[in-house]
Amino acid sequence: MRQSGKLAIDLASAIKAVSVQEGTELTLAELASAFNSAHLDGSDLRLRKWIAAFGSQSAWSITSEQLELAAAAMLEHGYAPASVNRDLSSLGSAYRWAKARRLTPRGFKSPTLGVGRFEEPIRRVHVEPQDLEKLRVRALAFPDRRFGVFVSLLIDTGARKSELLERVWADVRLADREILVPTTKTGHPRVLFFTERTDQLVRRVFARREPAALLFEGHVPGQPIDYRRPWGILTKDVGLAGLRMHDVRHAAAASLLGAGVTLAVAAQVLGHDPAVLARRCGHLETQALKSAQERAWNRGLNKAS
Repeated sequence: MRQSGKLAIDLASAIKAVSVQEGTELTLAELASAFNSAHLDGSDLRLRKWIAAFGSQSAWSITSEQLELAAAAMLEHGYAPASVNRDLSSLGSAYRWAKARRLTPRGFKSPTLGVGRFEEPIRRVHVEPQDLEKLRVRALAFPDRRFGVFVSLLIDTGARKSELLERVWADVRLADREILVPTTKTGHPRVLFFTERTDQLVRRVFARREPAALLFEGHVPGQPIDYRRPWGILTKDVGLAGLRMHDVRHAAAASLLGAGVTLAVAAQVLGHDPAVLARRCGHLETQALKSAQERAWNRGLNKAS
């Protein structure tokens, strides 16, 4: 019996009728500019090298071999392996962004996928809780009061810079002290949680909270502020010159693992790749697990005595 609501299809004809995705003709400079207009995570600086080298070339014609030669040249000129890896990753992010928006030709694969990453030492920065408190307090005394909110949110949430700067008020649930991040670097949405202390600061600093407005809008309407310069001033003032915004994220991971949270849970809270987090912070989880085991032993001895 034929089911109601089911339409017969001539699949062969339907396939022929589907238009082939030719791709939007973009130079690499045009692709990078479009990507940068939608993101504020430091990629604009890292993409400048690629624009200088290949900017006039079609974004879809650049090959892995060209990128390999460029990466080798960067190493020969003194760039650290980590810097070259970050530059390649930023270019890869731009290509992923274009593919998600169907700007690439059908079947296109990012040329960055064919370039191996270089071995690099793991950057481990230890930030004491009192240092984070210094950052939080000093950030309140800037002409742009929103900067204090931004720093407090960085510390509370362990968010990536772009995850905060790209948020509009429709993403914020003050009553629950939550911020929704619809899309993240890992491709999955997540929720940022912040403290009551930061909640009170948000309510004090932001008198108007229009749903479509950015929390941290810059001078250009619809574009977030960067905060690179005030961050440099802030870290220098509190004796932490050279500390990166992303290092605060690492401090949040260390705090979670030190509290006994597993790597899997910490990765979910931070929207992190579990494998990468394990590589960077696995030693902290081991220490937390050892402490938990020792507490269990002591509890057993106390009961027995």
